[in-house]
Amino acid sequence: MKSIIVVDMQRGFINKNNEHLINKINTYLNSNKFDNIFYTKFYNNENSPFVNILKWYDMSNTYEQKFVVYFMPNANIFSKNTYGLNSDNIKTLTKLNINEIEVCGTDTDACVLTIAYQLFDSNIKPIILSDLCASSSNDKNIHNNALQIMERSFGKECIK
Repeated sequence: MKSIIVVDMQRGFINKNNEHLINKINTYLNSNKFDNIFYTKFYNNENSPFVNILKWYDMSNTYEQKFVVYFMPNANIFSKNTYGLNSDNIKTLTKLNINEIEVCGTDTDACVLTIAYQLFDSNIKPIILSDLCASSSNDKNIHNNALQIMERSFGKECIK
């Protein structure tokens, strides 16, 4: 069973540092057959830790939340207001008997990293598609640093 999760490819997270992902992810999705496709959709609200702790209010309107990649037929959306997935999202993956899932999207150093750890901790092997991940950060090293952390944590074979 081939599965993929596309992380936070939304208008408000895209800038010159990660905009190249749009075409790359669209091409990848269109050139592969997946049994399961999931998209995460971040929305910021008054209950999120981003508002309560960081006092960050971006990503709170539908314009910023709009997907910038194609939405594939029969895909599922995991809505979230945190870096990672919620327990219901993980339950959905385990109920589908997914034991390995490809991961792509933005930001490698934040949501991609968090979701990869959650998958691993749920006994689901994360396969990080490194060329289909990037960071919106101006720090050019942060993407590679996150990949190194995941390689150390999940094994070299989990980084493609």
